[in-house]
Amino acid sequence: MVLPGWTPYRRHEDDELLGYLVQEPGGTVPLTLFGARLAEAGTLEQAEAVLRARGLSCLADPWLFRQDDGEEVRVALVAAYPDRVVVVPAPWGYADPGAQPVVVAAENGADRLRPLR
Repeated sequence: MVLPGWTPYRRHEDDELLGYLVQEPGGTVPLTLFGARLAEAGTLEQAEAVLRARGLSCLADPWLFRQDDGEEVRVALVAAYPDRVVVVPAPWGYADPGAQPVVVAAENGADRLRPLR
């Protein structure tokens, strides 16, 4: 689900969705497929460059997931779609194969997920 104000940004070579662009008072913000900020607001060209460089590769990075109780746990992203992302606990840096996956709706991605670094 693309939220109002999210403009899809696709790679020109193969039309792959890399993320979204959002206009804010300070400029254009690049967002992941699930709505997490990849950089602060800048020019449209800067935001596009961030998505080309990190839009998909950031999916391999470690992330923190804020659970319902407020505790943050390290997770690995195992699947990302325009409307949701699937995460599993990764306390030691890799996905726990026995862990229960958690589906995070794209509209909640920015509130529930943040890069570990």
